[in-house]
Amino acid sequence: MKKITLVVAAVLAMFSANVSAQNVEKAKAGSFGTEVQFSPFQKDGNTFSLDALKFRYFITDNDALRLNVGFGFGSTKTKDDDSEDDYTKGKTGDFNIDLGYERHFDVAKRLDLYAGAQIGIFKHFASAKAEETNDLGGGQVQTIEYEYSNYIPAAGGGVQDRAHFGVAASVFTGLDFYIYKGLYIGTELGLYIESYKTQEGECKITDQPTTKMKDSERHTNVKFDIEPTIRLGWTF
Repeated sequence: MKKITLVVAAVLAMFSANVSAQNVEKAKAGSFGTEVQFSPFQKDGNTFSLDALKFRYFITDNDALRLNVGFGFGSTKTKDDDSEDDYTKGKTGDFNIDLGYERHFDVAKRLDLYAGAQIGIFKHFASAKAEETNDLGGGQVQTIEYEYSNYIPAAGGGVQDRAHFGVAASVFTGLDFYIYKGLYIGTELGLYIESYKTQEGECKITDQPTTKMKDSERHTNVKFDIEPTIRLGWTF
């Protein structure tokens, strides 16, 4: 995290030294803004991942409406140690959309402070396919296919991941530092609350009746967090 801070500080210093404040064009009534949010130097080894898109519309010089759209996809594949032909492929996905309001404060020529609140919905997807091969003897082989909806099974039984749907709300504050004209970078922190319910799972097996997981769970989380993202945007 310290390395990221130093890199950002160096970039800001470079632009501040070479670009005059007269070339900064902050948002005003009628301005539209768009930005990407990304996470550099993650612990999982990925140096860059796109997390979300955000859009703003300024109804006054200091008041803005915002729309956040987040997304993500993933996949896994595991093989049975006892058989190279047996495997499980899992797929996951995430989608969220949030609507909010921001109040902006002009604290410096390049620096814009804002605070606000938002509410939205989110969906986590999880599914899997598996194949199991059994040697029946006499040259006969039986292949059993499994199709899992709304969950991914864990090795040895149980559930590794499960689909869910929920609602989220937050109050937040953030900073935008304008680099050149409408181009800015920023970060955000806030208090977040989310509540979601797991989806009904289903398993289809070759030549067998479909089984369903009718149990569901409700989870509620509250956290104060600095978003581990850098925001890069343009206002015009």
